[in-house]
Amino acid sequence: MSIIRKSYAETSEGQVHYREVHRVSGTPLVLLHQTASSGVMFEPVMTLLSDSFHTLALDTPGFGASFLPPSGFSIRYLSDSLYAALHQLGVESCFMFGHHTGSAIAVQMAHDHPDFIQKMVLSGAPLLNEAQINGLKASLKPFAIAEDGSHLTQVWERIRKRDSALALETVHREVLLTQSAREAAQSAFQAVFDQPFAEQLSALEIPILVMSGENDTLRASLEPAFSILKNGAMKLIPNQGPYICDQNPQVVADVLKDFLS
Repeated sequence: MSIIRKSYAETSEGQVHYREVHRVSGTPLVLLHQTASSGVMFEPVMTLLSDSFHTLALDTPGFGASFLPPSGFSIRYLSDSLYAALHQLGVESCFMFGHHTGSAIAVQMAHDHPDFIQKMVLSGAPLLNEAQINGLKASLKPFAIAEDGSHLTQVWERIRKRDSALALETVHREVLLTQSAREAAQSAFQAVFDQPFAEQLSALEIPILVMSGENDTLRASLEPAFSILKNGAMKLIPNQGPYICDQNPQVVADVLKDFLS
């Protein structure tokens, strides 16, 4: 059984928490999570990949156990912080898998450091049009802590609405992570909206696979993202949603093995 090691990387901005499985050598695979989760969402995938890749799942600043970033941060700030953490860990080149916000950070990092990422898989790439942005803003209104605890129910209902089939244990985990990251979550979504994602993605020359679950909240971005890739592939996963890494980690592991090997 693979042991997932947890530790911290020191950066000039603060400590970045990460999970690691290092049973094999070779190019490491870096995993970047969605908002407002943490690297814990990748533990099942990391276990399944333990015989194929050295995996590292980082908690984005403001999420999980990483440091709290300043207000109004950008995707570039998050990317720079995670790049510094990976550099501190001795990662000179890597494969990268980003899910939702993790995809935005991955594209920023590939754009700013052209020789760092060899291949990239983007799950739920946030190539958003104005209507999508407005819809997300309406559904992601900030919540205040209520005397009667009703703010907890609001977040519970929001996550259940994303996928009604999600296991209650995972819903509970994501509610707690969202609560602990409430200061950073709104800023992270705004940072995604402000990023010149299409411009950056279309300029990349590395091999990129864009993928999406059929029921993912960012499903509509799949074909538009694929259409602007210089060196790309596309995969639609039937009957899967935004929590595919929890609900069907074997499918994710197989996609990563097939594309990155």
